[in-house]
Formats: sequence, structure tokens, C-alpha cells
Amino acid sequence: MANVKTQKTQLFTVLNGQVVRFVCSKRIDLGQDSFQKIDVTCLDAESKQYVRGMRDPGEGAIEIDYDDTNTSHDKLIEIAESGEILEWHVGSGHASTAPTYDATTGIDLPEDRMWWSFKGYINPTAPNAFEVDSVVGYSFTLIRTSGVTPTKRTVAP
Repeated sequence: MANVKTQKTQLFTVLNGQVVRFVCSKRIDLGQDSFQKIDVTCLDAESKQYVRGMRDPGEGAIEIDYDDTNTSHDKLIEIAESGEILEWHVGSGHASTAPTYDATTGIDLPEDRMWWSFKGYINPTAPNAFEVDSVVGYSFTLIRTSGVTPTKRTVAP
């Protein structure tokens, strides 16, 4: 059985027309969507009836063990402070090919790896607990403003 391993997964976004890769993420959690339920029950019904309402995109997290020589970690902190809604792309570990960006056509996700794309922002946070036998880490709350769109990789027959 072939499974999609999380090893070598990479996180990307586009800032000022440039693709940015966040190096050495510890954990990426996209959260789970929920949907409102709209009550359409008739008064003479024996049980309630519902139809699905609006999507409420999930809340997840991006976690890092902070490295002050890793500029992408500082960039995450800056993005969190800005509150800017960005388009995020999580690339599977099948390959290491980075996406490219063109101002006219937008993001181009390489076909040699699977992708999960969504819009959202991250909230600012203080470092995690300072403890014995530990490193400084950050857990950014990820607020998605869209669903997650998976893009399957092209597999040679």
C-alpha cells in the first residue's frame, strides 16, 4: 500500500510577487471545516430536518522550532503581525520542486507532487513555554478563509 508520507512536506505562499518557502516547519494543521445547519422542520414533523448551510473554514496551526538564522521563521512572525490573508500551498514530500509565480497567470504548482491550497491568515503569538530541555517554539493559529483544494500529482503509469 502506498501512503503519502508527511516527511519532506513544504509550506509556501506568495509575498510581493515572490514565492516564499517556510523552511523547517514542525507541524502544519489545516483544521476541519464545519457547516451551519439550517432548520427546515415542518411543525407536523416527528423529527427535525436540516439542509446544509454556509461553510465555516477550519482553524489549524503552523508550528516551528524558532531558528534566529532562518529568515523564513522571521517572515512567519511578520505575516502574523500583518493579519494579511494569503494563499497558502502545502506540497507533499513526493518531490521538492517549488511552485512558480507569474503576475499574469498566478501560481503554477508543479505536477510531481500533491498540493493542498487554501486562503487564510495566521494570528500573532508569543513563544511557547520556556522549559528545561527544550527549544523556543511558536504555534501560530491558522485561520482559513476558504476550503482546502487538493491537487493530485501526475503519476507515471
